[in-house]
Order: sequence, then structure tokens, then C-alpha cells
Amino acid sequence: MSNVVKDTLTVIFGLTGVLFFIGGTVGLLRCPDLYSRLHPATKCDTVGSISITVALALQIGLDMALFKILVVIFLLLMTSAPSGHAIGRSAFMNGVMPWHKKGVVPWPLEGGDRWTGH
Repeated sequence: MSNVVKDTLTVIFGLTGVLFFIGGTVGLLRCPDLYSRLHPATKCDTVGSISITVALALQIGLDMALFKILVVIFLLLMTSAPSGHAIGRSAFMNGVMPWHKKGVVPWPLEGGDRWTGH
């Protein structure tokens, strides 16, 4: 691959990663509660990290460090969603109520089961 193409793809992936990080940061600042903040924290930061590591992998070329970068990408993909799920589930189990436009959702329902609402 020529240096011009490699450098262009590196800039594209790097800027894409930075834009996803900025979007995730804005999402963290704008979202009202923990549950809605988990989305930009897990999705945008994962895509941003992977884009930046792909840009780094393009610059490294075929080297042993490329294998390490691929392991990092794999670990990012495998740990981001489960950790966000674990945080959300832990908050739910500890009674953190989701935000609602008119105030707080009455949760858990009075006299009902937490899971079914009956």
C-alpha cells in the first residue's frame, strides 16, 4: 500500500475515532440519567477506540505489534457491552430509578413484582 493511501486512511480512521469520542462525551453530558448515559459511554467510546487503533495498525504495518493491536480491539469488543450491562443491572437491582420527562417513574410498582409488574 502506498504511503499516500496509508496516510489518508489513517487520518480518516483517526478523525472518525475522535468524532465518536466527542459524540460520546456530548452524550454523557446531555443524557439525564445513568441508564441513558450508558449508551454513549459504551457504544461511542468503543467505536472511537477501535477506529483509532485501526489507524494505528495501518501505520504500523505487518509487525508483531499489529497482533497486539488486534488483541486490544478484540478485548474492547468483548468487554464494553457486558460491562455496560453489568453497570445498568447493578443500578437497577439497587433501586436507581430511570429518569422520566414528567419526573421520576414510580418504580418498582406498588404491591407488584419488580420484574413483571403484577
